[in-house]
Amino acid sequence: MIGCATHKLFRKEIPWLVFLAAWLWAAFPAAGQIKRSRQDGLHTSIASITSGEGNVFLTLYGRTFLWDNQAAQKIPPALPHGELSYGLLDYLDLTAGINAMSYSLQPGSLYLRMKLTTPDTKSLRFLGAGVELEIKRNLSHSFPSNGYRVGNEGFGPEGYIYGGDGLAQSFKATLAADMEGIRLSSWLPFKGYFNIGYEGPLFSSAVDESNAKIAEENGVRTPTQDASAIPLALGLQFKTFHSDFFAEVAGTPFYLQVKHVLGSWVEGRSADYYARFHMVGKTFDVHLLETPWYVHTGSRLKYPNGLELQGGFSWLLSQDKGSRLGPCTRDNACLDGATDGFSPFFPQWKVFAQLRFPLRFTQPSSELYRSFLLRRYRNNRKHIDIDKTLKGKTEDAELSEEEGRLEKLMERRREADENAVDLE
Repeated sequence: MIGCATHKLFRKEIPWLVFLAAWLWAAFPAAGQIKRSRQDGLHTSIASITSGEGNVFLTLYGRTFLWDNQAAQKIPPALPHGELSYGLLDYLDLTAGINAMSYSLQPGSLYLRMKLTTPDTKSLRFLGAGVELEIKRNLSHSFPSNGYRVGNEGFGPEGYIYGGDGLAQSFKATLAADMEGIRLSSWLPFKGYFNIGYEGPLFSSAVDESNAKIAEENGVRTPTQDASAIPLALGLQFKTFHSDFFAEVAGTPFYLQVKHVLGSWVEGRSADYYARFHMVGKTFDVHLLETPWYVHTGSRLKYPNGLELQGGFSWLLSQDKGSRLGPCTRDNACLDGATDGFSPFFPQWKVFAQLRFPLRFTQPSSELYRSFLLRRYRNNRKHIDIDKTLKGKTEDAELSEEEGRLEKLMERRREADENAVDLE
């Protein structure tokens, strides 16, 4: 029985042991020229650059979460995630990935992704732009929720999860733009990121199918739900020769919320921050700040053999607004027409780690140029004013020579005084 318990404990800690072993192995520097991965976006932000033609990268993620102080007292589960990306062309990437586990230690999702950028991606651009397209299949039949869901679709710890019986449940398109400060000066090794996208259901919706069934049974018409979202991210990265440091703010508000806020600004009236949903026979409103908003920060280590290690944490910004989860009462006042309130159900902390290994890699010319500029920046920090140094040495030499001549003159004067004859 002791052996069985030890075996179960060892199996539980396998993900952490594997990650620790990989980290220690990578910590020993390898000889050779520094290589830089082309996928240098932040944890959430997407870069406009691609991998480069013929390059193949294997990426393994590990992430975990902390709900509150009580949950922080024990080691949370590690949630694995892996993807394989291939540079079909210099400006076109193809990626396949699997989120093996979701927050409830259930199957996560499969996805296919394509990224397209401008043909000048080989050069180190001051301004870059690209677009990423992704389709995702939800592998879970249900998930934990403190909000509302129907089967495998609804509000969960990861935000709104799209579900249904189709081959794929969701579609996402993201516009990525970034700016390279180092392109202006080697003294500005910063890179800024901006992402804006659209994500929504693809073929079917479990919520709409459930609403149609409820409407048929009760003879009440329920409007089709618009659960499409607008993923946003804004980040800044400080790039050095061997490591990068980054921070970003990322959120996923619903399209209806963004539409209402922009419409309010245009019309000059007070902003409407809510989006209304009809689900499981209930009507409720979700505030803009009750959608997932996080601050991500961390760093990345780059090794001469091409390996990259990334780690960091995320802090939740979302908060409860208006009525709380549950039926509307006098003490839990809702907006007119609502039957229930809503509360966000997201972890307070998220900790992530990433191991990125190039299976096949040829360094693009733009990265060679970046490495040159970063090395130049590093050398400039040790700058020595040669002219001033040589001038100082020259002045010292001239002063020493003048002092030597003066000493010789004084010595000759003393000799002349000793040999002088007193004529009186």
